[in-house]
Amino acid sequence: MLILGIDPGGASTGYGLVRLEQGRLVRVRSGEIRPSRKSTLPERIRFIYDGVTELLGSLAIDEVAVEDLYQGVNPRTASRIGHVRGVVLLAAAESGVPVFEYPPNEVKSAVVGNGLATKEQVRFMVQRILALSAPISSSDESDALAVAICHCHRCGEGVVGR
Repeated sequence: MLILGIDPGGASTGYGLVRLEQGRLVRVRSGEIRPSRKSTLPERIRFIYDGVTELLGSLAIDEVAVEDLYQGVNPRTASRIGHVRGVVLLAAAESGVPVFEYPPNEVKSAVVGNGLATKEQVRFMVQRILALSAPISSSDESDALAVAICHCHRCGEGVVGR
């Protein structure tokens, strides 16, 4: 099963593809969809939509897991993230891939064992669970991989790599 995890953000939307292979979770691909800082909000949203659509069209993704909105952000940021989440959900719906949503504290709990874990703790555990030798370049990327890992655990498909 190939899972696409997405961490929506206005400046950068992280993505992480995880596959279950022989009882272990393996990173297939991960990165960021990063629109230009000079882009208008509609241009950013379109860029992110196109990036997610390309990912969904280029690989045989079985399910999409998206991080839900963190309630502690300011209203302007929440609105922008809401727009991004909307186009991510639209792209997945158009591709016919099932979508699952997880609140940030559930993602952290599934990966770290603590719903209040820091981004550094999440990144550390993602690298450990996926047995990555090279460090993950951004928190958006590690958060997206964490969402995919959370989904695998929640749907009974994954085991923690050791």
